[in-house]
Amino acid sequence: MSAIKLLCIGDSLTYGYETESSKRWTNLLEKELGIEVFNYGINGDTTSGMLARLMNALNDFKPTHTLIFGGTNDLWFGLKDEFIVSNIYAMTKQAIYANSIPIIGIPTPSFNLNEVNFIGEDYSECIRSFQQVLINHCKNKENYYIDFSKNLDKDCFMNDGIHYNDKGHYEIMKMCSHFFNNQLLN
Repeated sequence: MSAIKLLCIGDSLTYGYETESSKRWTNLLEKELGIEVFNYGINGDTTSGMLARLMNALNDFKPTHTLIFGGTNDLWFGLKDEFIVSNIYAMTKQAIYANSIPIIGIPTPSFNLNEVNFIGEDYSECIRSFQQVLINHCKNKENYYIDFSKNLDKDCFMNDGIHYNDKGHYEIMKMCSHFFNNQLLN
């Protein structure tokens, strides 16, 4: 598998907010699969920020695969699903243009059930609704995707209910590993 170079672009859920570097899911995945993984996550980033910096990363890193994993910060700011999906769609087109296979990450749930977003909406419900919108988009466009919203419970998250703890990072890595082993490498 050494020929695979994976670019992971996203926000704090990609970067590994407040997690020791060696325990971040991207580093665990690199060791698990024996592939090159480039973590291009930025804490607090939105899909607009990701879109603005993706082409440079594609040119610099020249990945064979690009995991696009964002949207939760957009939802916190009250941005509409269609806007977020349009940014993700544009990123998939940039990846294809750069000869990199795009993979879309479906956001994980929020276990902070009392949080409202910037415009007063139920943040957890916004994420739940967006997960299905993004899955439908992936199916309609025949995009590869990894549904990170499955198989994670509250004990995979920090006290804030949104960022992964060490167990959560391990579970995210296992989902990615399973995807690569079963979807792309058969």
